[in-house]
Amino acid sequence: MNTYKKYCPNVFVAQCEEKHEKGDTIILHTKYGKEVENEIHNFLGQTKDGFYLYSITRLDGLNSQQRAQNKADKLEGYAANAEKRSTAYYEASQEGRDFLVLGEPIKIGHHSERRHRKLIERNWERMGKSVAESDKAKEYERRAEYWAAKANKIDLSMPDSLEYFEEELRKAKEYHQLLKDHPEKRAHSMSLQYANKAVKDLEEKVYTAILLWGDDEEVNFVKKEKQEATKAKATKTTKIQDIIERHNGFFSFNNDQFRAGYDNLKANGILEDDEKVVHVGMGLYIPKTKVESFLKEYKK
Repeated sequence: MNTYKKYCPNVFVAQCEEKHEKGDTIILHTKYGKEVENEIHNFLGQTKDGFYLYSITRLDGLNSQQRAQNKADKLEGYAANAEKRSTAYYEASQEGRDFLVLGEPIKIGHHSERRHRKLIERNWERMGKSVAESDKAKEYERRAEYWAAKANKIDLSMPDSLEYFEEELRKAKEYHQLLKDHPEKRAHSMSLQYANKAVKDLEEKVYTAILLWGDDEEVNFVKKEKQEATKAKATKTTKIQDIIERHNGFFSFNNDQFRAGYDNLKANGILEDDEKVVHVGMGLYIPKTKVESFLKEYKK
């Protein structure tokens, strides 16, 4: 049976028992037992259980934007109904208004006392319900505005997201470069870091969008690029670890770790009795006599 599986935020893909080709139409079953027709796009790999994963679009046109709009419309309807009930309760609370506006006191012991008290209680209760329904209407309207805003949002569940995030990435890179070239344009000390983070986040979204919606050439290119970047990062990490080891460095983030690292160097005859270690950053300590050599190799 073909089912939905969450792939990343906002994106559900098809989890299938059999292989399919791009353009195939399949039926997916929701967790509520509903059957939905979908079109296959890209193959995304296999799960540990052997299921095949594919990016899909619903053939009924119901995407995240349409679902958001449907929710907004429903909530607007709720708000309108609550407002009608509020108005009805308010109008009902005006019962006996001409009499009550006179400010006639309740006549204790008179045959009208019970009727007078009941009238005031009814109107008080109706006014309370009117206010409560009015508050409900405001809350429904607030939620409707939230979902109406989402109705125009593009996310990774849509094929259009590839073009959209590529353009957003282009603009983010331009802004990041602007802040690098013109420090005076930075609003605060973290502006450049935030701009760099925005670029990294959008690069990841573009990568995911290509896997989901790109053509075969684009998918193969970004996969190869990702593998090369991962390999390069692993190589760089290995080189740095080798430099640290050759210079007898150790990491310490508290007094106990420092004492253990320092004593270990002394026990292995690496440090003389009066030799010191120097903190070179990020919790890393290097014997003082090797700091210059370490920094020279590290910078390379």
